[in-house]
Amino acid sequence: FNPTKTWRRWHRRVNVTQKRHAVATALAASSLPPLVMARGHRIGEVAELPLVVSDGLESIQKTKQAVETLKKLGCAEELQRVLDSKKVRAGKGKMRNRRYTMRRGPLVVYSEDSGIVRAMRNIPGVETANVSRLNLLKLAPGGNFGRFV
Repeated sequence: FNPTKTWRRWHRRVNVTQKRHAVATALAASSLPPLVMARGHRIGEVAELPLVVSDGLESIQKTKQAVETLKKLGCAEELQRVLDSKKVRAGKGKMRNRRYTMRRGPLVVYSEDSGIVRAMRNIPGVETANVSRLNLLKLAPGGNFGRFV
């Protein structure tokens, strides 16, 4: 792939319907325990997949409360897996401000942001997404579906 040419097609146009099907498929895959476990997520103590909780969770303001809630829901092992996975990246990315790599943790989907985004953003591995703007790259990181949602 070297040297980098100006005419390389980095971005490909994909039909809108195909994108929607991909998001729907990735979301459906997150409800199947074998696929979620095959992605590497630790879901031993989790009650159901996808893990659905009440709207009261959206009003959490503090990160400490958010971590406590996630642990009560059975995500403690998953959060520990992410923390233990922090490694120094191989190659030249270290010099280019991409020093560490980490596993992906749970994806928190919310309908209305009442402070949940700020509460969750400093927890390693945890990402947030609005239900009306679900991102395929967050639902299926690296093209592998079965993210713990």
